[in-house]
Amino acid sequence: MLKKEFLERFSISEDEFREAGLDWDDLCYIAKDYARKLPDLQRIRDEFLQEFIKNKDQRTGLHSYRTRVKTPWHLVEKIIRKRCENYLKYRTLTKENYMKFVTDTIGFRGLILYREDWVIFHKYLIQHFENNPDLYIHNCISDYHADKDRYMAEPPKVHMRLGDFSDIYSDWISSDNIFDRKHYRSVHYILKYQGVYMEVQIRTLFEEGWGEIDHHILYPYKKSDPMLTEFSELLNRLSGMGDEMASFFKRLCDVSSENFKPKQTIVNPRLDYEKPKEKLNEVDLSSIQTVQDAIDSIAKE
Repeated sequence: MLKKEFLERFSISEDEFREAGLDWDDLCYIAKDYARKLPDLQRIRDEFLQEFIKNKDQRTGLHSYRTRVKTPWHLVEKIIRKRCENYLKYRTLTKENYMKFVTDTIGFRGLILYREDWVIFHKYLIQHFENNPDLYIHNCISDYHADKDRYMAEPPKVHMRLGDFSDIYSDWISSDNIFDRKHYRSVHYILKYQGVYMEVQIRTLFEEGWGEIDHHILYPYKKSDPMLTEFSELLNRLSGMGDEMASFFKRLCDVSSENFKPKQTIVNPRLDYEKPKEKLNEVDLSSIQTVQDAIDSIAKE
C-alpha cells in the first residue's frame, strides 16, 4: 500500500504521521512481517477456543462469542495512533520488537445475557490464567516473560458509565481498575497464551449492540462529529437501561408464584358490579294495576 493511500484510508493526517515519528519503510516491513505471522496467530486463536471456550457454556457463563485476528494494515494504523497518544510507552517500539508492544493481535469477545454472568466467566478464567501482579506489563521489553505462559499480562479492567451499578465487580477487581467515566461498557483482560498476547472482552448483548453501532459509525474516524457523538451517547444510555431491566427481570424470576399476583386479580373492573352478593326480591309487575298497587309494592320493599 502506498503511504498516501494508507493515510487516506485510515484518516491519518500528515501531522499525525510525523508526530508518530516512524519511518514509512519500517511500517511496511512490519505489515509484511506480520502478514507472515497470521497463519500462526489464527492457529493460536483456534486452539484457545478449542481448549477453553467451545462446548463449555455452563462453565464459562457465555451466551455466545466472536473472535478476530488483526489485519496487517490495521496493526500499522494502531501503532501510529498509540505512538501519538502515548509516545513515552511506545518510543522504543521497532520493526524487530513490535509484537511485545501490541497486546490485541488476537481478539476474543464473550457475550453474556446478564451482567451478573460475568462473575462466572471471571472465576473460570482465573482458574486457567494466573493473575499475578508480578507478571503485569510495565515495560513492554523487560516485562515480556518468554519462559512463562498462561497468565494475565495486565490487571482485569472494568470500563463503565458514571452511575452504573458496580457492586458485582468490586468483590473481584480492585477499585483502581474500575473506570466509571468511560464512553462504553466492557470488562477487559490481556492474556499471554502460546507466546503471544491476546485481548479478551466481556460484554452483555445490549452492550454489544450499542458497541457495534458505535464502532461502525464513530470509531475511530468520526469521533469529532458532535451530532453523531450525541446520538451514540443516547443509544448508550438506552443499552445501559436495557441491562438493568434484564437483571431486574432475572431477579423477579426468583419470586415464588404464590407471592406474585397476576394483573387480572389486582384490577378487574367488571368484578365488583356484575355479580351482586345478594339477589334482589323480584316484583310481579302483572299484579300492579293501580297507583295504589304501585305505592303498596314500594312500601313492601
